[in-house]
This record gives sequence, C-alpha cells and structure tokens, in this order.
Amino acid sequence: MVFTMNNAEPFQLKIVHCLFTMETGGAQVLTVELLNEMSNEHDVSLIIINNKFNPCLLKQLNPKVSVFYINRKEGSRNPFPIIRLNLLLLTLKPDIIHCHEPQIARILKLTNAKLIHTIHDVGLPTSCYHLYDKLIAVSGVVHRDVSFRSALPVTTVDNGTSINLYKQRTQFKLEQDETVKFIQVSRLAHEKKGQDILLHALSLMKSTYSFSNFSVDFIGAGDSYDYLIKLADSLGLSKNVNFFGERNRNWLFENLSDYHILVQPSKYEGFGLTILEGFAAGLPVLAADIDGPAEIISHAPGGFLFNSGDSISCAQELYNIVDLYRNNQVSDLISKTTAMIEQRYSIKSCTKHYLEEYSRLRHPDRHS
Repeated sequence: MVFTMNNAEPFQLKIVHCLFTMETGGAQVLTVELLNEMSNEHDVSLIIINNKFNPCLLKQLNPKVSVFYINRKEGSRNPFPIIRLNLLLLTLKPDIIHCHEPQIARILKLTNAKLIHTIHDVGLPTSCYHLYDKLIAVSGVVHRDVSFRSALPVTTVDNGTSINLYKQRTQFKLEQDETVKFIQVSRLAHEKKGQDILLHALSLMKSTYSFSNFSVDFIGAGDSYDYLIKLADSLGLSKNVNFFGERNRNWLFENLSDYHILVQPSKYEGFGLTILEGFAAGLPVLAADIDGPAEIISHAPGGFLFNSGDSISCAQELYNIVDLYRNNQVSDLISKTTAMIEQRYSIKSCTKHYLEEYSRLRHPDRHS
C-alpha cells in the first residue's frame, strides 16, 4: 500500500522495526513477514538492539530490508550501545518506529518519529505503554486484557502469515496401517507451551484407546528439552517421539503438510501463530481452549479445542480427529478453514492494516 495525498504522487514511508532480540518466537516471525511485505513499497529497516539473534531467521528477510546490529549485551548498563542506537535513528530519520517490546520506548531519545508498539501476549506489564503514540494488540483477547488493566486506547490488528508459501496437504484419508503423524511447533518451554500435556495425552492414546500407530515431532528448542526427553521415556513414548530442534521457515513451508494434525497445547497464549501455520499447510489443528488460540479456532471448522491442562480431554480430541480422517470427513473442514484464513489472517491483510495505522499517525488530517 503506497500512500497518496489529494491524488498527488505516491509517497513512501520510512519504517524501522525495533526489537531487543531476534531469536525465534511469534513476535520475531511476524516482524520478518511484516518487513518483507512492507519492503515491496516502503523503505524499511530492522534494528536489533541486543547481541542475540537467529541467523536462520534473518536469512528469511528480503534483501531490500536493511538490518542494523547494535550488539548490546543483554542487561548491560553501558550507555554507549544506547547512544549508538539513537545516533543511528537520527541518521535514518524514520517516519515510524515500530517496537515489539514495550521497554524500548524508554531508551529512544533522538527521534521525532511516531512510536508504535505491538502487544504480542496477555498479562504483560503496561508501565511503558503511555510512551507510545499507538498501541496495537495482536488479537481481541490481548485487546481485552490491555483494556482491563490500562485506560490507554488500543487497536486490534490480527496477526497474519504468508499463506501462499506453504505446501498444502491434499490427502485426507488414512491408508490401512498408516502411521498418524502429529507435530508440535514452538519453543520447548512446557510451563507455557504445554508439551508435557501433549505427552501425557499420547500416553493415554496408548492405554485408553489402544492406539499406538502414531509419531509426534517436536519442532523447537528450549530449556525444557531434558525434562521432556525424560518424560517421554518415563511414559513409554521414546519410540513415538522425535525432538528435531529448530527448523527454519522454509522447512515449515515445505514439510508441514506432510503431517496429519498440528497440536498446540499452550497453557496461555495471546495469539498462537503456529495455529495459522497449521491451517495454512492444510492441517486440522488441536489447541487448548485458552485466550488467542480459542479466538482463532472459533472461526475455523478445521480447528478443535480441548480443556486447558487436561491430558484426558486432549487425548479424546486427538482420537476424534483421527476418526474424522478414517471417515473421510477432514477435507471439507480444511477447505472451509483455508478460505477463512486467507480472508482474515493473511500477512497481506495484516500489513495493510498496519500501514493504515502508520498513515493515521503521520497524517491524521487525511483520516478525519
């Protein structure tokens, strides 16, 4: 979306996205996709403040996106990295600085840019929100959470993903004796992401439903790796479970459709970008009935919910989805879901809404 003023020549915005770290996570993945989409028509840059970043994720950026590394040590009180950051912004002269962590506004001094902050999760501290010209929530759930805890105005822009980049599953019938392939994609942090709930549910699939012809691949890295390995072994799941570590976005684009069901058992979540990724690849998705995931799945016939934290409920829903495959009932659900995702959660739609918010900040007279 290139902006015009009174039918004049189109004009570009100079946009900087700013994060402390660029390690793999929902906020970082969304930032990469927004930058790529915005770079088609605008001058966009990414500033990474701390010395923590994932090279594989950054390789997904369009070459038109300028990337700047401040290389501040996390937690450092050295003022020089902050001075470098502000001098860089003084040189770039952006129209918009889009921050994805609230504390960034406290260290921005030498800029006349409009400041936007995207709130990516529920329950986050609100103490810095007043420093921004615009607050954006990634879902209705996050919007309600912020509105409950703060009097500041907030706008909702639904997250999106690059739906057209995913291979889509086309086979929705289980062959005789075919192994059912589950996948879970997220940081290995079971206290939030709930991988332990899924492992207990898979154990129940064996003991309660006498169903053991399945595998589950965990995609992601994190502090819970050792705990989850031991838990899988203690539950007798070692032969069913694989921990593949992190995979880049291209791997997801190419391979996600090889699975039958994506499971997102998070215990709390403001949105749930992996749910969109599963739908984009043509998979049924099972998630806990919490916050953002429930909001997405309420619009998606191919989405299913289990009672949060309840392994018995999770196992029951997994088995029900397997039955839908056996009875040739998945294809129609996925077809309807794909249409909904393309309309509501595409990265093009998400980017369009952000650019409209940028324009309102820079030129409010044109939107009055």
